[in-house]
Amino acid sequence: MKGYLPHAVVKAVVFWVLTLCIVCVTAAAIMMAWESVTMETGYNFIRTATALGLGALAFLFVNLSFGSLFAHLFEPRPSPPIDPAFGERLHRAKESGRLETEPQRKAE
Repeated sequence: MKGYLPHAVVKAVVFWVLTLCIVCVTAAAIMMAWESVTMETGYNFIRTATALGLGALAFLFVNLSFGSLFAHLFEPRPSPPIDPAFGERLHRAKESGRLETEPQRKAE
């Protein structure tokens, strides 16, 4: 898969953001259960981590969609195929030494 930005990098960043969000939400839930933080603070923490996780997932999908939409603009165009007859003549000329190449040219 190709994205607008390098997909492997985006996927790795999204993975670590989601992992961090899951750890933070779990920690917030444990602290709320032990009444270490107020319920309002805990719920704000959970909502923030959820918003970050959903935003990271949305960015992953947007990167993929823009990558496939604009791939034709940024990828190099393939060169046209060489006519087989011309390719064969070129090959024979190189073998026989009749083809002049850059290093063989004499300075005038």
